[in-house]
Amino acid sequence: MLCAYLSVLFCSTIRFVRVLLLIILCSFATLGQDAKDNAAKPDQGPPVKVNILNVCTPGAEEQQEMTSALARLPKAPSFISDYEIARGVSTLGEASAKYVRLRREFKSDSPLQTIQYSLSSDAENTIETLVFRGRDVKDLLALSIEDKLSTSVSKASIVIQSDTPASRLRVERAGKTTVGLARCVGVDQSKYEPIFAQASAALAGYRRFLKLRTILASDIAWLNSGSASTGHATGPKKSAGAPMPPSGPH
Repeated sequence: MLCAYLSVLFCSTIRFVRVLLLIILCSFATLGQDAKDNAAKPDQGPPVKVNILNVCTPGAEEQQEMTSALARLPKAPSFISDYEIARGVSTLGEASAKYVRLRREFKSDSPLQTIQYSLSSDAENTIETLVFRGRDVKDLLALSIEDKLSTSVSKASIVIQSDTPASRLRVERAGKTTVGLARCVGVDQSKYEPIFAQASAALAGYRRFLKLRTILASDIAWLNSGSASTGHATGPKKSAGAPMPPSGPH
């Protein structure tokens, strides 16, 4: 009886060992195959999402976003008394450009928080840029209007004295894709003329609201004088009243 019991126990042990060995062998085979597959695939890292901004022929939804953003600009803006003016030279490689910037804050009852005007000039182009930043980023993060002229035919003093039409518009929205519109050579943009006209009117209006022709007179004279390489790296900041609190990058 004892011999029979031991025989059954021995057979069971043998079967258990065989099953265990089979499981171990299968696990090694699976691990080896996974390692082989992983070695065959390069480390691609996390996926990168690229959004291409169509500024030549934006669709109907994008056009509506830009029209709505322009329509929300106050027609009779009110600013706090403080303001900032900065001027300097920016360098990229061997090229350099002189710039003048004016920053003002809207009063607290305005849907906009700040406005920044900049005029930069290098050997090729003179560029005006007006940037509005919304108080509630859910409605508007930033709206920028730009025009660009050839420096050889349009000095900074001429640009600020004239109402140059807008050539580029950009609307940034929190949690949404940025939309834009720009003049494109060889593209029929006749249906976008109302948006360009609306942006140009806003640019012309805020040139007057900011009193650029008087408040920036000495800075524009500096911008016109000499080349960028002879300008000061940073110019004076001027304020009517107490200095404005530091602002983030624009």
